[in-house]
Amino acid sequence: MSPTRAVCDADPDSLTIAQAQERIQARLPRIAQTAEIACSEAKGRVCAIDVLSPMSVPSFRASAMDGYAVRSLECNNPLKVAGQSLAGHPAMQTLPAGCCFRITTGARVPDDADAVVQQENVSKDGDIVTVLQAPKEGLHVRLPGSDSARNSILVKAGSRLGASEIALLSAHGVEHVRVKRLLHVALFSTGDELRNPGQALAEGEIYDANRPLLQAMLSSEAVHVTDLGICPDSEAALQAFLSKAQTADIVISSGGVSVGDADYVRSVLEKTGQIDLWKIAIKPGRPLTFGLTHSKQAYFGLPGNPVSAAITALLFVIPAINLMLGQSSQTVPAMSLPLQGKLSKNPGRVEYQRAIMSRNEHGTWQASTTGLQDSHVLSSLHKANCLIELGVESCGANDGEQVTVYPFTHFSQPIL
Repeated sequence: MSPTRAVCDADPDSLTIAQAQERIQARLPRIAQTAEIACSEAKGRVCAIDVLSPMSVPSFRASAMDGYAVRSLECNNPLKVAGQSLAGHPAMQTLPAGCCFRITTGARVPDDADAVVQQENVSKDGDIVTVLQAPKEGLHVRLPGSDSARNSILVKAGSRLGASEIALLSAHGVEHVRVKRLLHVALFSTGDELRNPGQALAEGEIYDANRPLLQAMLSSEAVHVTDLGICPDSEAALQAFLSKAQTADIVISSGGVSVGDADYVRSVLEKTGQIDLWKIAIKPGRPLTFGLTHSKQAYFGLPGNPVSAAITALLFVIPAINLMLGQSSQTVPAMSLPLQGKLSKNPGRVEYQRAIMSRNEHGTWQASTTGLQDSHVLSSLHKANCLIELGVESCGANDGEQVTVYPFTHFSQPIL
């Protein structure tokens, strides 16, 4: 018998992921308002303008080692220790002929010394030093501006300010930085069947996991998320929720965006803007609603199944947030790892399967599935630490085959 052909999952009306991303990026508004805040409070915020260095660092020739400041041409003979230059207490006098200065890391190198010999490469007898390994000119001397020159760019606009950026600004005496204002997200779920944790469930009801999931994914020092709660399935309720979200930059709902549910969603949303319901060639997460309401407010309607909501948030919402804040929306680089086990898939859509990166007995990294991949199986997302991407035409992957892997840490601004 011939092998069974995989069922094609393609939809001729579907957009590719790239097409959907391009359409979203073309229509998104950008956050123009900024605020000047203390660098000590700027962690996680997005830099609004290029920050130029107000000074050269170091601003003087500085020692990279604890040792002795010398003239390199005099190191063939014993040298007398004629003084010292300590960090914060620089030697300002000249270096006499045939002499050296004791010097510590970060201290100013005397003008007439051209090298620093680290202390492990000398022998010392009283105030006489013998250099055991002659230095070349410039050894262990940090030149002015070797870290950064005056008026050079320290931090570029659009950079997310982390520990290294804040440290760099502080090292250059920068006390305040201009950042993009907070981006405001209004979030709600739709569905008469949804209840909040702590409430009793009647027959056919379920607890809402999407709002906690999306709030945890999207909240950051640069993004404030307001949880509006659960919206009942009615035009009046949706209109009321959208009214409460008028001041948000982005409104995100989950559920109620399938083709069968789209009529009342579209009719309500189009009263204040332009909305498109797309089918994306992706699994999980085919349906996606996107548009602008109130002229400059972005709206995302995500699927109701929690894994579908998570994947579409990773691929569409987080890049949109980054772009609105002036950051790059470029896709993060993937990894290639051997697969442990076997994956099945129907061609026609790009598929993201939840997986676990781990080391095998040989100490090399591999990826394996978390098991059942249905879009309602939230436990498979909980177990995972990465996604395996299977291309549109892929029918799956075999044991040992190289697969494309996205660790969750790649989605670090914010992180899942």
